[in-house]
Amino acid sequence: MVDAYRAQEQQDALVIERVPAPIGPLGPRRPAPNWVTVGIVAASIFLAASLYQLLKPAGPTTDPAPGFLARNPPATTAPAPAGPPTTATTLPATRGVSVLLRYTAPSWTLVKVDGRVVFQGTPAASEQRPFSADRTVDVILGNAGGVELTVNGRRLGAAGAPGAVWRGSFKPGDPGTRG
Repeated sequence: MVDAYRAQEQQDALVIERVPAPIGPLGPRRPAPNWVTVGIVAASIFLAASLYQLLKPAGPTTDPAPGFLARNPPATTAPAPAGPPTTATTLPATRGVSVLLRYTAPSWTLVKVDGRVVFQGTPAASEQRPFSADRTVDVILGNAGGVELTVNGRRLGAAGAPGAVWRGSFKPGDPGTRG
């Protein structure tokens, strides 16, 4: 009976017609990043940031601490000149230009005399700072309303509004000219 069953249920031989192909990626494949392009973009960003730092306009900083140029020069005593005494708001006549900054409130200040920085700092209220030059005195004030100007003995008053940044340049023969 077993032989009759085997004859009736004869198995077909397996036939493989072709080898199936492997299934590829199912969606669009994302290419690997081009590291040369990534490097060029990063270098360009770094270069642009560096150029901006070098070329940005200079102006007063918000740093309240004065730099090393802001130190007061050592006090020297000189014999008093003969003649009429000068008042606190006038300076003796000079050949070039003289500027007196009288502080009624603290103000960040930068002063250039003939193109060279001679003072940078934040003097307190009630201080006075005289400057004189042959050609020009350039002044930048961080609190213009806290500083009264006197140029070649002529009192000009407050440089501007309180809290305003003010820039001015003074030359010989132009004592009344304001920034």
